[in-house]
Amino acid sequence: MATRKSSTTTFNAIDDSILGDYAVNNYSERVYSKVYYSIRELCGLVAKRSLKEGFDWNNFKERFTSDFGKVEENRYSLEQLLEYANRKFGKTLEDLIVQNQISWQRRQEYAERSNMNYQSKMIEDSTCY
Repeated sequence: MATRKSSTTTFNAIDDSILGDYAVNNYSERVYSKVYYSIRELCGLVAKRSLKEGFDWNNFKERFTSDFGKVEENRYSLEQLLEYANRKFGKTLEDLIVQNQISWQRRQEYAERSNMNYQSKMIEDSTCY
């Protein structure tokens, strides 16, 4: 029987310095903060449900930062965070990205409502004679 030659094409990866100031970060770097904050929110919501009135978001955020590090530190790899999210919440990368988008929408809506309330209060105060 004749032996087959396997032809494996090798290529050089494109240098990360390409595009200079317009360079694009690796995908894992771009989604790391989304995953980090989604996990923080999910952990906080679970803790809030179990602790009820004893829960304090600021204390929780401090503890989360103490255990997971600041988002800029990348104390854990993206893969480690994804494994944790899957094990604790059954969430995938896509689920966490959606969770993060929903959270941002909720915060934006809250900020808009707060701004409208502030503006209406200012109008009321300025129209008093």
